[in-house]
Amino acid sequence: MVDFACTPAEPQSIRTMMRQSSSLLAVGLLVAGVMASRPADAELRTLLTAGLWTAYGGTTDSQRAVCGIGTTGADGRHIAIEQASGETGIEVILEKPSWVIPDNTQIEIMFQIDSNQGPLSQAVGSGSRIVIRMPFDASIGFMRGIRYGRQIKVFFPSGNELPWTGGLKGTSAAIDAFNDCRASLAPATPTQPFRLEQEPGQTVPTQPFGTSSQRPRT
Repeated sequence: MVDFACTPAEPQSIRTMMRQSSSLLAVGLLVAGVMASRPADAELRTLLTAGLWTAYGGTTDSQRAVCGIGTTGADGRHIAIEQASGETGIEVILEKPSWVIPDNTQIEIMFQIDSNQGPLSQAVGSGSRIVIRMPFDASIGFMRGIRYGRQIKVFFPSGNELPWTGGLKGTSAAIDAFNDCRASLAPATPTQPFRLEQEPGQTVPTQPFGTSSQRPRT
């Protein structure tokens, strides 16, 4: 069962012990939580349910393909990780029905996975949702932590929301399904079925990066 209980505020040096809550939700509610957080014309389907987490895929309300994993806990607290077609990074989405956030409010978020405390992240909130955009490079370590960790803790330094804690049971299988889903997404840059030849006398600027679309396994 999943637990996204609020815990009392802690000292500046964050302790690694996390308190379990007696408020639990059945795994069967996970996808319902994902669907409820989306507009009515979004079309999402379940790819896999493992432990506390569900992998899903489909299209957004703007008919953009998306893949994700998510879990829902006490009081409707919901956390999801998504990647949309044409993107290399991910979005981490936090939702709580009782939040009333003015549109485009800048919010500070910090994640801790087991004893590993991440950097302060800048997020944008509107209504009952907060979105953290995480570029590809930063997402690699974060997703590895989600896959191999046991617990995640979410801190809200700029507000009075108490820290959330949640279990990571089932994330490895869910991330495998997520990776399979996002491998089918349209690439961030268009590909061509032919080799681009350099014209005689043409000077092509060099670049300090490769063009491979291969992603390291997270």
